[in-house]
Amino acid sequence: MDGDDEGFLTSLAARYPNDAAILARLTLHRLRMGQLEEARSIALRAVELAPGLADAQFCLAMVHLRSQQPEPARAGLEQAVRLDPDMGNGWLALGEVLATLPDQAQGAFEALRRAARLMPRDPRPGMVMAALLMAHKRHEEALNTYRAATLLASDPNPADLLNNMGVALERLERREDSVAMLQAASLVRPDSPAIQDNLGNALLGTARAVEAEACHRRAISLGAKGAETWSNLGNALHRQGRLDEADSAYRRAIQMNPNGAKFHTNLALNLLLSGRMEEGWREYEWRWRDHPNLPAYLRDQAWTGEPLPADLPQGGTLLLQAEQGYGDTLQFVRYAPLLKSRGVSRVILACQPELLRLMETAPGLDAVVAETGPLPGFDRAVTLLSLPGLLADTAIPTDFPYLSVPTGTRFRLPKAAEGGKAGLKVGIAWAGRPTHGDDWNRSIPAHQLKPILDVPGVRFYSLQRGAVAARLGRPAGDKVLDAADLCADFSDTAALLGELDLVISVDTAVVHLAGALGKPVWLLLPPVPDFRWLLDGDGSAWYPGFRLFRRPPEAGWERPVA
Repeated sequence: MDGDDEGFLTSLAARYPNDAAILARLTLHRLRMGQLEEARSIALRAVELAPGLADAQFCLAMVHLRSQQPEPARAGLEQAVRLDPDMGNGWLALGEVLATLPDQAQGAFEALRRAARLMPRDPRPGMVMAALLMAHKRHEEALNTYRAATLLASDPNPADLLNNMGVALERLERREDSVAMLQAASLVRPDSPAIQDNLGNALLGTARAVEAEACHRRAISLGAKGAETWSNLGNALHRQGRLDEADSAYRRAIQMNPNGAKFHTNLALNLLLSGRMEEGWREYEWRWRDHPNLPAYLRDQAWTGEPLPADLPQGGTLLLQAEQGYGDTLQFVRYAPLLKSRGVSRVILACQPELLRLMETAPGLDAVVAETGPLPGFDRAVTLLSLPGLLADTAIPTDFPYLSVPTGTRFRLPKAAEGGKAGLKVGIAWAGRPTHGDDWNRSIPAHQLKPILDVPGVRFYSLQRGAVAARLGRPAGDKVLDAADLCADFSDTAALLGELDLVISVDTAVVHLAGALGKPVWLLLPPVPDFRWLLDGDGSAWYPGFRLFRRPPEAGWERPVA
């Protein structure tokens, strides 16, 4: 409303001081003007005069909402829509409030659907609905809902909606589409720091780290003040291997938000890749702060390195909890034999069911159980990737092999159609886990392996499990014999590896299994790999039998493949 409306409403309220409908309208105007306390007193008077008037209940609820009092706001809005079930703005505001409350998502969705039916030409219910869908990781539905909202928007170039659709596309891993959508949003609103920040994240997902860095720096220059943008800048610098600069950006984020677990975790991975292990493992413990899926026992019964004598209630038992991927379990179970020397009486590993039989061959464990089933009694618990930090005064254990093929497990390599002697037997894998955040960077299209597969006197066996053909292709059947898909679990894979002379692979779980079995591995790495491989060198402290082949920055896989 303009000044004339202000004067009109004020004079009208003075002339009719007991008209609750006029007072409700004046309340909303005062809220728009930022006059919260005046709005509160007018709204209370309106409700006092007409408690059965939906508009009066609505305006007081909006005062509570602006005062960050969600429960009174909810109660007032529920009363308003009971009094007037056709109040679209009431249902919309109720949906917004319920979306902020724990365990109220279903009610929020229902309220927003009601608002959308009552306000069919208004984009706001759809925009709020889409944001709620995003929060619940229903990204495809959110994208479609944002699209529908753009058709209702009065602005022919709704930058905020384009931005939101770009983020949804990025979450769906439609990275090129995301970049295009966010670039369109940026053309409409070049001064928006949020759009620049999101565009930077999308560009980083398409291996355009330099452009991503420019976007995050632009967001900061446009006034982005949050720690998130500094952390995003750190990610772009980290991906370029500029680790010292990334370190500074992450620390700036932490300075702005000292309790931001994500920022500490990003710093930890940067430190570990830099070889600064002591501080890196210490910072890495932040990954569990506020983690939504952290089992209570890892918080309430956390082991901090103290002795666990046998006279404790569960016999001095330490539960080792697997975390993250299969490769992490295979790599870090090597620390189990050190625990008895620290005064731990018994050690139980809870791991992924697919690793169960194999982990029973690991030294230092008294029992192995599936993490998906009931857990036995224990006194303290710790995750596997916390062990390097807790045992920081010891060197990386390099007793190989520390895993073996379980007794009774056999694997017969498939034979080529033409028969004959196999020559050198080499296993090959070109794709990592597709849900890994960096998989686009570490996996290799199958056709790029052709120079390796053309080497004479070698028989190649595929270690690649699952349907990767659509994503990265498969080598011709006369070049590589399928083997991994014949394995039921990792014990079978271990037996398969036992039949091979060499493994050539990208960074995926099978290389950790081969390393734990003492097999030689030639590992193909991107320019900035996972922290455990460091930034340079052709060897690894984790697996002395490995040889690392690194893809140069700003180059393809041709050189390491050659």
